[in-house]
Amino acid sequence: MIETRGLTKNFNGFCAVDRIDLTVKKGDIFGFLGPNGAGKTTTIRMLTTILSPTSGTASVCGHDIISESIEVRRLIGLMPESPGFYENMSALSILQFYAEFYGIPKNERKKKSAELLEIMGLGDFMKKKIKTYSHGMRKRVALAQALINDPELLILDEPTGGLDPQGSYSFRQMIRGLRDRGMTVFLSSHILPEVQQLCNRVGIINHGRIVAVDTIENLANRIVARGKRNIFVTGEGITAPMLDEVARLQGIMGIQPYETGINFVADSQFDLAPEINRILVTGGARVRSIYLSEPTLEDIFLSLTGDEERG
Repeated sequence: MIETRGLTKNFNGFCAVDRIDLTVKKGDIFGFLGPNGAGKTTTIRMLTTILSPTSGTASVCGHDIISESIEVRRLIGLMPESPGFYENMSALSILQFYAEFYGIPKNERKKKSAELLEIMGLGDFMKKKIKTYSHGMRKRVALAQALINDPELLILDEPTGGLDPQGSYSFRQMIRGLRDRGMTVFLSSHILPEVQQLCNRVGIINHGRIVAVDTIENLANRIVARGKRNIFVTGEGITAPMLDEVARLQGIMGIQPYETGINFVADSQFDLAPEINRILVTGGARVRSIYLSEPTLEDIFLSLTGDEERG
């Protein structure tokens, strides 16, 4: 569904996307990840024919993004991170407006638009003006708009940004439903647990270059093979001095506090769980659990890109 070879984009001497090779297969939910400024949005803009590449090639749905851009646009649906709508139009009118662009017959536009809004849970609000909609409702309209042409490929840029947990869950369910109907989904997101739940393959871009493309399971195995293990501890009364003492142990590579507990990144050649437990218990902490955990997508992401953030 997507095939790029050496795809490159320069802006006044700055290389935003640097010779990337990327393949997205039919039926994938493909996660596209990277720090801020890594080149994600620029790549999406080239794939959707908004920007022309400086060099390299790309085909989307079997069509070249330069010579067959009209065909590409006809076969994809795009949900941008910050969709813009005419505030005084209703959701129903907006969808009919976009349906006209795709050449959907006039007698079908209203019916199809209304059906999509019903699926999005907006049936009771479809005739209300967009300016009265909440952030989550606007996101649902944006997804409906991206689906109005029955695309073969759906491209989502931060689709759940700013949504509450219930709204995010609802979006994930809708995306799974689209995949089950045979649609291919290209998903760019900063919400790594969401990507881990949804995507069967991921690509990670850093400084404009692809640093990994694989299944999450295979990428996790790479981290373990490099000698890293996670030791996750839950409990109460764990203090900074205890963590400082653990940090001085040979083989400790990092300490990551979470709301639910603390992750100790350790060299796999050392059996550090008993020693970590001893330090915490001796210091007066009440340890509820301590176990080895598999690398998460966040571990993979930080391992490949570092924790830098660029504007």
